[in-house]
Amino acid sequence: MLRLFPYKPTPATAPTRRPGRPLVIVIAGLLMVALGVAGCGGASSSTKSPKSAATTAITKAEFVAKANAICASADPALSAANAKLASDPVPAVIAAAVKDTYVPSVEAQITEIRALGTPSGDQATVTRMLQLVQADLNKIKTNPRLVATDVFGDFARVAHPYGLTACAPLS
Repeated sequence: MLRLFPYKPTPATAPTRRPGRPLVIVIAGLLMVALGVAGCGGASSSTKSPKSAATTAITKAEFVAKANAICASADPALSAANAKLASDPVPAVIAAAVKDTYVPSVEAQITEIRALGTPSGDQATVTRMLQLVQADLNKIKTNPRLVATDVFGDFARVAHPYGLTACAPLS
């Protein structure tokens, strides 16, 4: 198992200590969730809105580049949260990190990606990605400890082949 942070158990933390890699997977999953939520909103928008018409005029290459940039921009905050969790993985700290850092970051990513619009002919794929990431985000909202698992793996299996490799990069 690859660890981002050295594992140095102390008598107080040895029984509950988890390696750093699961936290990285969680961060990646949150990024995927953000991407998934962003795409879900595009299909339900009214076609009468000027914003809706403008958001659909994006190429796949533009969408992929912009979505990857959105996910990458969230990486520093999520990496800092990951480092904090790796050093203190107690349930209260995990819950606080998920509520205060992961969820807002992923939700913001989803909103920004949704605002990009959907490339022509790719509405089903983008919608599916956004549904998956939202479902995964809902899972960690309900059970914050899932952040230490590959909770965004389903999203990554759709998003990565599409080109969104900066979103949930470790899944």
